[in-house]
Amino acid sequence: MKNGFRLTKRGAIALVLLAVLLAGAVWLNIKLGADGPGVNAPGEDAANTAAPKNDGDGSSQTVNANVYSGYFVNFRDERSSVRAQEIEYLRMILQDETSDAETVAGAQERLMQLVSNMEKEFSIESQIRAKGFLDAAVTFRNDSVTVVIDGETLTEEEVARILDIIRNETGVSASAVRISLSKGSV
Repeated sequence: MKNGFRLTKRGAIALVLLAVLLAGAVWLNIKLGADGPGVNAPGEDAANTAAPKNDGDGSSQTVNANVYSGYFVNFRDERSSVRAQEIEYLRMILQDETSDAETVAGAQERLMQLVSNMEKEFSIESQIRAKGFLDAAVTFRNDSVTVVIDGETLTEEEVARILDIIRNETGVSASAVRISLSKGSV
C-alpha cells in the first residue's frame, strides 16, 4: 500500500454527500438572503441604496443604484467556491490508484455533469441579461432550475421569456423551474 490518500467507495460517497450538503448550504444562504427584508448586500452601506433624488427643478427621481448587485457577485463567488471544492474531491477520486472502477466511473460522470451544469448556468444568466434584465443568478441541479432575477416585479411576458430561455438550454419543463426576485415578489 502506498502512503498518502486512500479513498474507498464509502469515502467517495461521503465526499459526494459533503459536496451536496455544501451546495444545499449555499442554496439556503441564497434563499434566505433573497427573502431578507431591507438588508443591504455585504460591503454596501445605506448610502448606496436607491433613494429619491431631487434635481433642483422640484421633480423627484429615483437614484439608479443597484442595491442587490453585491448579492449576485457573492452568489457567483460562493457557487464557484463550492464547485471548485467538489471538483477537487472528484479529481482526488480519479487520481487515487486504489479507487475501484465503479467509483471512478461515478466521479467521471459527476464531473461531466458539473461542467455541463456550469455551462448551462452561465449561458442562461448571459441570455437573461441580454434580454434586458439587470442580472440573474441560476442554479441547475437534478433536472430543476432555480433563477433569481434582479428586480422588483416581473410581467407574465417576462416570465415567459425567462422560461423559454431555460427550456431551450436545459430541456426541463416549466414545472421544474423556480423563478424569484431579489427584491419584491412575482
